[in-house]
Parts: sequence; structure tokens; C-alpha cells
Amino acid sequence: MEIFKKLAKYTWIIDILKDMSKEDRSNFLDGYKQRKTFYTMENIQANLKDLLACANCPNMCRFDCPALDVTKRETYSPAKKAQLAYFGAMGHIPLTDPSVQNALYACTTCDACREWCPMDISTGDLLVEMRQELEKRELIPARLHGLGDNADKSGTVFEETPFLADSEFNINMPNPEIFFYIGCMDIKHQPKTVRATINLLQHLKIPFCTFLEERQCCGGPIYKAGYRSKAHKIAEQNQKLVKASKAKLVITNCPGCFSALQKTYKELDLSLNIKVQHSVEFFLEKIRNGDLKPSKSINKTITFHDPCLISRTSSPKSHVSDFRELFRAIPGLTLKEVSLHGKETRCCGMGGGYAVSNPDNAMKLHVDRLQQLQEQETDWIVSGCPTCEFALQKALNTQTAPADDILDFIEILWKSVSP
Repeated sequence: MEIFKKLAKYTWIIDILKDMSKEDRSNFLDGYKQRKTFYTMENIQANLKDLLACANCPNMCRFDCPALDVTKRETYSPAKKAQLAYFGAMGHIPLTDPSVQNALYACTTCDACREWCPMDISTGDLLVEMRQELEKRELIPARLHGLGDNADKSGTVFEETPFLADSEFNINMPNPEIFFYIGCMDIKHQPKTVRATINLLQHLKIPFCTFLEERQCCGGPIYKAGYRSKAHKIAEQNQKLVKASKAKLVITNCPGCFSALQKTYKELDLSLNIKVQHSVEFFLEKIRNGDLKPSKSINKTITFHDPCLISRTSSPKSHVSDFRELFRAIPGLTLKEVSLHGKETRCCGMGGGYAVSNPDNAMKLHVDRLQQLQEQETDWIVSGCPTCEFALQKALNTQTAPADDILDFIEILWKSVSP
């Protein structure tokens, strides 16, 4: 039945074919038969078929692309970036051309384009695949080399690993049920979030582990920068560590880690063979079944920044409503929605290595998003992503006005639960 529905969409072509001359009809059909020659290259593994489709699209997603919005350069609209990537892949222009390389990295991989795409294509995913083609040819731009070097040196995005055996967060209980997968950004820049999560797990009396002495980055940021081989090495180490822990569930506060562990690892032909949850899903389940009871009134108004990696690119997308349900469960807390929220959220500017490849433009996106959130005039600005919170804090540091408080949702939950 589905095949007939699909065919019905193309019945209009029959009328066009009927009106063609015999010669035109023959040329049309010959061209269709040879279509694969336009998206097949022996030395390119990227999805050129979707790249070509994106390149030929009338650019219906362009109005929601952060890179285009901040640069005001048509070259950085999704379809134009796809065109340059396609021409580079097909050898019409060399991949050494700076215009091609700049286009490949002018993307935060926020997936706003996919939300508006009638073909359900993520330009960001396609550009990441082409970045990985650069890695094969040792053509990743010099400004990204620091990420690759750090991956080799510390196994993280930082020069020195933030995962230390003597950390207060290195907790490994016997027979752990939970592997609390702490993200690089969380432990380095948002330790309050890590502490609140650990407090909640201990409050619930759930045995858990963190294995910081053996931890590395999830590999997601490395992968999106184009370093597929380095990300694969990191992912293999994480796979072994999670298996050795014998935990039954992995939870993480970081949408980047959440996306990497469940989506990127599959793209790397790896699997953890264990359920992975963002902490909002885990703790909301505990609230629903009565194991966790927020009781202290938090008499504050908040606005919430939905991370792209939770609201659009990861599964399940129900996390958009999960955050709202959790906020409603906290007494006294009032949510004022920013105009662009949920799956229509605006990227903070940190995704896809954009803050490394295009730092000035990324900073503009940090500031733009903060200003949108500040328009709600709430007590707290809240998110569920340590990287987004880091970006918003950077933007806040540029202001001379009284500082807003930028919190993670997990901190508010612990405030309402703590004895």
C-alpha cells in the first residue's frame, strides 16, 4: 500500500512525459537511468545523493540557519554549503580550496535545517561526513588541529584531561546500577551540576559509578570536527569501560554525550548494548513513580533554553516535554517560555566545533541567544546542557548590567529535594 502512495505523488510526471517529443522523452529517461553517476565517487564515502538533493533544494530552511543569520552571507545558507561540498566531493573544485573548507565548517550542526526540510535531510550531518573526507586527505584546517591534538594527548577536547582519579566525583560503588557518565564540559565548567546529580543519586540510594580514572571524552565533538578515526578510538575505550562496569543503565547530564553514546556510536559501527538516558528522563521517571518528591517551594520565575541536541537531533524528542513536566513538578517554580523554544530553539553557537572553527561568529550567537532569553525578565535562565550554559555564561560576562543567574535544571531539582 505504501508503494502506491509514493507512486501517486509522481503521477504529474506522466503528464509531462506525454507532452514531450519522442527525442526529449528519450533524453529524459536516459538521464534518469544515469542519475547515479551524479552522486557516485569511488573515493568518497559521504552521502552524495542527499548532498545533491540538498544542493538542488530551493533553500526552504535558510531563514533558520544560525551560520547564515550571523554572517549574512548567502554562501553559508544550507543549500549553498551543500553545493560547495558537492562540487568539492565530485572534483569540480578541489577540496583544498579554502571556500570549500570554510563552507564545511560554517555549521553548528544544530539540525534547524532538518526541521524545515521536506526530504528530512540534515545538512549538518552531510557536512560532518565531508569533514571526515578531509581527515582522510589530511586537509582539516589548521584552526581545528588543536582538537585533534587534544584527542591524542588527553582523550578529551581539552589539553589536559578533567577526569582525575582523586576527584571528589570519582565514585565507584560495588555492583553499580547506574554508570553516571560525566561530560567534559560538566566536570570542567559546571561542577555544581555534577554535584547536584550525585546528591540526587545518593538521595535515591542508587549504587552508581563514574570511573573517572579511566574516562575520556564521549568523542562526539571530535567526530563532528571531522576526526572520525580519533573519535572511533575514544568510543572503543568507552565501550569497554561501560561493559566492564556491569552497570544496567547509563545516565548523563550532557546532551552531547547523550547524542554521541546513542547516535554517533552507531555511525561508528559501535554499540554500548546498554540503555542510555539523559538525566531529565531518568529523574522524571523517579518523580512519576513517587521515588523522588520535590517538596521545597522554589519561588522563582525561569525561562528555559532547549539544547539543540535534545530538542531536535537526539531520540526521543519527548525530552522537550520532559523538561516542562519536571518544572511543573517543582512547587513554586514558574516557567516563562522564550519565543523560540522546543524544536524551534535557537542554537547557542557551540555546536559542531563552530566555536573553534568560527569563534567570533560563535560569540555573536552566544550573545544573540542570551538576549532572547533575557527578554523574558525572569529570575533564572535555565538549560539542560553544560555546553549551552557555558556559552550563555560567556555572553553574560560581556555585559555590564546586573548578572542573571544561569542554572542547570538539575540544580533546581536538587534545591527542591535537598533535606
